[in-house]
Amino acid sequence: MTSWLEGPVASCRCRDRPRATRREQKGLAPRRFARRTRRTRARSMAAATFSATLVTAPRDVAVRASSARAVVLARASRRHHRASRGVVVVAPSSRSTASARPTAVAAAAPAGDALPPTAVFDTVVAAAEKKAAQDPATTLLLGFSAGALIGMGALLMSCVGGASPALAASNPGLCNFLKGAVGLPAGLTLVILTGAELFTGNVMTMTSGVLAGKVDAASLARNWTLSYVGNFVGSVALAFLAFWACTAAAPAAKAAVIGIATMKATLPFAVSFFKGVLCNWLVCLAVWGTMASTSTAGKILAIFWPITAFVALGFEHSIANMFLIPHGMLCGADVTIAQMMMNNIVPVTLGNVFAAAVFVAGLHWRAYSYGGNVAAAAARVVAAAPEPAAR
Repeated sequence: MTSWLEGPVASCRCRDRPRATRREQKGLAPRRFARRTRRTRARSMAAATFSATLVTAPRDVAVRASSARAVVLARASRRHHRASRGVVVVAPSSRSTASARPTAVAAAAPAGDALPPTAVFDTVVAAAEKKAAQDPATTLLLGFSAGALIGMGALLMSCVGGASPALAASNPGLCNFLKGAVGLPAGLTLVILTGAELFTGNVMTMTSGVLAGKVDAASLARNWTLSYVGNFVGSVALAFLAFWACTAAAPAAKAAVIGIATMKATLPFAVSFFKGVLCNWLVCLAVWGTMASTSTAGKILAIFWPITAFVALGFEHSIANMFLIPHGMLCGADVTIAQMMMNNIVPVTLGNVFAAAVFVAGLHWRAYSYGGNVAAAAARVVAAAPEPAAR
């Protein structure tokens, strides 16, 4: 039996308690209650939408999943591209705030269209590996192409800057610049853009591969021999074609062609050697610049200044001379084959080889690769050493 206090009063209080609680919630915390309500409704709608999508549109889910995976792969590709160009991405630590963003730190130089020097040396070594694995017939054919293209540039130089006697008499410096700017830069540009095998550039490339331990001596000797023979044949073939085409029929051009051939075939051996050293130092740096650049315009600009400099300064390039001297001989220069070979081609070739192997390949290998090789060798020695016996 219940007392008079437990009956209607208690039931009233039980009925009124939820109402009082709701009123209290609405009165004391209206914003929090409304926010909680909206969040609950949003979760319910999201769950309903997801369930409907799974049931009615599985293909759309697959498409969305593949799109998300594509975004992840694209981000990874961009990170790899930045790393390959010398940019290191430092991710924020776990203790950083939510607003933190990855920071790009340049390894060597600001972002642009050029690789850092260490990456360029790696590119040169990779090119050496590719040349070493190339078919000998392909190397010979591309060597023929390179000799003919360099001959084209030399012919242009002879018929433009060389055939300007009035300018040479009044302003020899400007005439030398004209001979350098118009001619051989165009020839080397065609060689680079067509992938032809130029001996003077191959000396630098293959020597870098040998020094880095990626190419053996037999591959180096095969590439040098085939590219040199191909260059010689292509240059002489173009000399005959230019002669048959009467490209130097004008008196000024003919005089320039004969004068250039005579001058080059009468140089002392030592002078030809050192002119060859200075020449191929610049030529190989031009090739280095083309490997550093990632755009066609950058490659052309990298070629222009070094090649213009070596021609304007009167240095000697063995492959260009393989065209200039035979072409002059065909046009009437009093030069013998022995004079051409012993006074120019042989010493200039030796100087070209010395510059490419020592001043470009050897120097950059010592600067950018030798330290890493020594450190790796030391680590291998330490790893292979036996541990000391415990006492």
